[in-house]
Amino acid sequence: MSFDQVAIVGILLVMLVTYATERLRVELVAMAGLAAGFALGVVPAGEVFRGFATPAVITVAEVLLIVSALSSSRAVDDFARRILARTQSHTAVLAILCGTGAFVSIFMNNIGALALMFPVTLSVCARLNIAPGRMLMPLSFATLLTGTCSLTGTPANLIVNQWLAQETGRGFGYFELAWLGGPVALTGLAWLVLAAPRYFRGMAPAAAPFDSGPVDFLVELTVGEDLAGLPLPEAEERHAIAIHGVLRNGAHVFARRAEIVLQPGDLIVAEGTMAQLDALRDAPGAEERAEAVVMPESLAIGSRLGDILALEERGVHITGLASRRHRVEGRFEELLIGTGDVLVLSGEREALREAVAECGLLPLSGRRPAAPRSRAITSVAIFGVGVLVTALNLLPTEIAFGAVVLALVLLGNLNLRSALSDINWTIVILLACMIPLGSAVENTGAAALIAKAIAGQLPSNAPLVVAATMLLVSVTITPFIDNVSTAVILSPIAAGLSARTGVALEPLLMAVAVGASLDFLTPFGHHNNTVVMGAAGYRFLDYPRFGAPLLAVCVATGIFTLAWLL
Repeated sequence: MSFDQVAIVGILLVMLVTYATERLRVELVAMAGLAAGFALGVVPAGEVFRGFATPAVITVAEVLLIVSALSSSRAVDDFARRILARTQSHTAVLAILCGTGAFVSIFMNNIGALALMFPVTLSVCARLNIAPGRMLMPLSFATLLTGTCSLTGTPANLIVNQWLAQETGRGFGYFELAWLGGPVALTGLAWLVLAAPRYFRGMAPAAAPFDSGPVDFLVELTVGEDLAGLPLPEAEERHAIAIHGVLRNGAHVFARRAEIVLQPGDLIVAEGTMAQLDALRDAPGAEERAEAVVMPESLAIGSRLGDILALEERGVHITGLASRRHRVEGRFEELLIGTGDVLVLSGEREALREAVAECGLLPLSGRRPAAPRSRAITSVAIFGVGVLVTALNLLPTEIAFGAVVLALVLLGNLNLRSALSDINWTIVILLACMIPLGSAVENTGAAALIAKAIAGQLPSNAPLVVAATMLLVSVTITPFIDNVSTAVILSPIAAGLSARTGVALEPLLMAVAVGASLDFLTPFGHHNNTVVMGAAGYRFLDYPRFGAPLLAVCVATGIFTLAWLL
């Protein structure tokens, strides 16, 4: 191997390991990898920022803006609520929620589809007294499944489409990926609806007083008459709470728990339902309150609760935290914020809206005023026209969706300033940085070298084995890194295998795209899985236990479909 080949493979391997550790933000890893590629000479200066001008990145940004308009229209929310009003069956509710989320995910990126369905799912669960955990993981998996059916279903699809256009001069049709992704998605959805009710049967309904995901929250309370004079164990037992720390006169109280007696004015870090904790507050706040999930791209990740400037400037306070971390140390304001945590915010309504948007949080219940019905219908209709124009190949995807964004802005259905501040820039930056690295895999000859090594282990004249191998490799990698990086790394290898074995490139790239979206084994492989983990209180092992059978069903369906396509 040449120096350039070793360098690009080494960069990507280091990035894969770093992604899997979750210690650094994914866009920071991508930028560092791109900088390393430039420093080592495998990414020319003229290619460093080329990713930002590619149709794939432009289309993703446009889709995210369209998602903002559709979200504010509450069209999906209203549609789901109308249907759910007709049934009380938990299985039917699950089928409707997953079906609606899956349908939406065909046309927009997976995280956008989940963002639209998340609030209505929690609201429906609260009304029907269903534990959110029974619905959220199936919903997340449903949006991943149908992201395989169109070009805009997930950014990974745009990556493989770009490689097809680069190698053959033509891209996939808007719904062409559905030849493989459609059967896989339908089979997977059927399994979800049948298996989820039995798997999550034991999850208890949430007891929170308003639409929320998790049941237990951490708060800081001042000891009042209800708690004063009680030893710690007795206070916990009497009020059904857990007390993680006691501060008296600004200092921590250290002693055996049974010997700590609470005094008036002590500060305690307590954990329990919001109803229980509110009952212990001396003076319940009069400000409006909202719950929000910390998204993977949030600027609040890694910050302490008391150090978020965007909240302080607007007079917004964090009054509760449902954390994925089980270890609680120090004062409430010193607790660290992580992806998937749920924050309880208090403040004025407009300040809450601005703070949620600026900090990259996802509200758990729809608190924005719904747009007029005519505006909602117009937004959906304009988006539908854009999809139709793209599906009929009348205009390139980035041009058609650019026209949709322009029309929504001109009609007042999209506030461009707020939409740009809400946009998930993590996805855009990640995609733009990974594209030059993917090109370097091919330009250095590393892709051809890897393809030769793989082809040497495969039987000759066996197109199905080649395509199935790409599907299995994609499925194996994607739980540990994001699906964009999986598509970037494997697309040039698929092109090399196609050239060496004579197998058509289209089914190989389809296998890469579909495999990259079958991410059911870990909570960190895809943003959707991370978000629902924090909100529903899942454990790490819930993902492989529920996701492994689903993955097996999808892979078997994919291989069978590839045999038919080839």
